[in-house]
Order: sequence, then C-alpha cells, then structure tokens
Amino acid sequence: MKKIFNSLLLAMVAALPMLTSCSDDNDSNPTVTQPTEFTINASPLAEQYIQLASDNNVYLTWSQPNYGFNALATYQIQVGLVKDGNVTWNTKNGAPKYLKTTYTTCKAAISGEEIAESICDLDGFKDADSYVDQGFREVALRVYSSLFNANEEEIPNTGIVSDNYATFKHMAAYNAVKSPAYIYLVGNPTGWTTPNAGNLETYIPWRLYEKPDEIGSDVYYGTFEIPAIDPLQFRFYRELLGWDLTSMGPQEADAGVDCAFANGSYDGSIMWDKNSFYKGSWNFGAFAGGTITMKVDLKKKTVNFTIN
Repeated sequence: MKKIFNSLLLAMVAALPMLTSCSDDNDSNPTVTQPTEFTINASPLAEQYIQLASDNNVYLTWSQPNYGFNALATYQIQVGLVKDGNVTWNTKNGAPKYLKTTYTTCKAAISGEEIAESICDLDGFKDADSYVDQGFREVALRVYSSLFNANEEEIPNTGIVSDNYATFKHMAAYNAVKSPAYIYLVGNPTGWTTPNAGNLETYIPWRLYEKPDEIGSDVYYGTFEIPAIDPLQFRFYRELLGWDLTSMGPQEADAGVDCAFANGSYDGSIMWDKNSFYKGSWNFGAFAGGTITMKVDLKKKTVNFTIN
C-alpha cells in the first residue's frame, strides 16, 4: 500500500541532525575563495510517496561551499523532473528559474506549494483550466549558492551549483498554476451596474489584469474603448462583492474628484487597504470618447490613465 506523507510526517525531517553543518567561526578580514565543491545531503524521504500541498514542506540540507571563511551565503532552489535518469530543470529564457523563497542557512523547509508551482511550470500548464494531474513522478532538487553585497548584487565568482541533486522518487504535484490576478473598472462606462456576482458577465470586459510575467506584482493593466461621456466617472473593485467592499478610489468619501488629462495622460494616487473601502471616483469632464490605457499599481498606490 502506498504511503502519502503529509505535512506532519514531512516536518519530522526537520528534527533530523544535519549530516554536515555550517561553521560558526567568524573571520574579521575574510578573503573570498571561489568554491569548487558543494554537496546536498540525500533526503530520508527519498523513497517515500509525497503528495505536495499548500500547507506542507519538503526538507533539504547541504554543506556550505568553502568560501575561505564563514560566509553568509544565499541559497536558491531549482526543481527538475527526472525521466530515464535524465533531469529537465526548470528554466526561463535559458536561465535557471529558482523558487521565490531564498535561504541563508544550510537547510531549507521548502514550500510544497512552491515546488508544485515549479512542476506545473515544467509541465507547460499556462493556466489553471489547462492542468492535468500527472500522478507521482521522480523530482529533483538542487541548490545554487552565492554571495551578495550590501546593494543586494551578486558578487562575481561566488556562484556555484551543487555538485549533486536530491531526488524524491515518488512526488506528486497538484493544480498550483498561477494565473494573472485582476481588478474591475466600475463607473458610468459600465452603467454603474451593481458590482456583484450576478453581474459578472457585464464586468468581465472591464477587467484590468496583471501581466503574465508579473503574476503577484499587484500591478494591473487594461485598455478600454469608452464613448463620449460627460463626465467620465469611475473607480475600481478587487472583487464583485457589492458597493461597500473591496472598492478603491482617489478618496474615501463617496464623491467624485475632478481630474483632467494633461497632454492626454493623467497620473494620480489610489487609496486601498483590505480593511477599508474607498468609494471616491475619478471625474474627467466632457470626455470626447476614445481608447484609454490604464495602469493601477496597488503596491505603490498610483494610477496612470492615458488616451491613445
């Protein structure tokens, strides 16, 4: 009978002593040596059946490359699929594609979700709807070590890929394909239709999306053909949950803020946080009609609207 290891069993590996460890000695005047050896330790769970999930971890340990002193290295994890003894590593534009979480010790509790995302990427799934379960397969993990300076720039000649890789003979991913997130434009171009689930079809054409290569950026883009209207008035919503939830605008009060295009473009700020709602709207008087490209950056809390 196959055993499926869940998060509790995987966590047991954290208690296992590391086969090799990082030195605790400090050198007050270090000289960086280009490392030539870098080894990953085999996992005790290499032969077990592991079903990845969003709430479990896979543990890995390794020996620190010899930089000539006790360096604070940064470690990145790369995922590969093994078939007939050959590994296909996850890459982007010919360069290694590492998991988003990095580590500064010689051990890692690697997110099952991140590994599954990488496997889905290797399988070529572009969106969640295209996912097909591939079952249990052999998965490889290897580590890239390097040093960074105070400006978070990698120091030349300090990078080294592990000499070997750890394999997990029976590991299964799940549908962890990430699709671009989106927000909705709501206003008189949409007839001020109530932003709720029942009006989803009305609002699908009025979505602003993250770029496919910027998933998770919280930066949204949309281009809309808007007829002549006086005034052009709108705000944005994260979700279609009614008027009073997830709304985003130039101010908190439910009133318009008069704005104007300067040379066909407008730059401003947007108010947003998950615990409040902002029902102010941008008002552009006597809009003559045309195509507007919009960019909404919810991290920087800025907007740009440009008439094409």
